[in-house]
Amino acid sequence: MWDDLAPGITGAGPTATVQDPDGTPNNILDVTVGGSVVVDWSFQGVGIALLDLAEFTVELYADPVGPASNVLVGTAVVPGTITVPPTGPNPYTATIPIPAGFLAVGAYRLTTLITCSEGGFSAPIAGFVDGPIIQVRPGP
Repeated sequence: MWDDLAPGITGAGPTATVQDPDGTPNNILDVTVGGSVVVDWSFQGVGIALLDLAEFTVELYADPVGPASNVLVGTAVVPGTITVPPTGPNPYTATIPIPAGFLAVGAYRLTTLITCSEGGFSAPIAGFVDGPIIQVRPGP
């Protein structure tokens, strides 16, 4: 879901896909192996030229299902280059690794936050993904 898009810009996504180390989508990860989360989104419309100087920061949080507090899993920075015809769609992707042993055995709700800045200043674009819930199991 995107909030506060500039006039003339339409956003699709973002989506968050949990993957095993071999790239297979899987919401159950082995603690001894880890995995990653691939975040995809795109924009289109006559206003996407404004994103040429943008920089997107993607943050992935893991919220334990239970009494523990949330954990910042990782951050990725994606430049806002325009690589498509003038009205898009212009795709972006970020991969945030979940290293082996980083999350303890248990269940976690993943939350992805994407913010945008241009020239060091916050831009009025933000995207969110609430979920999925994953299980981290002891492993083979």
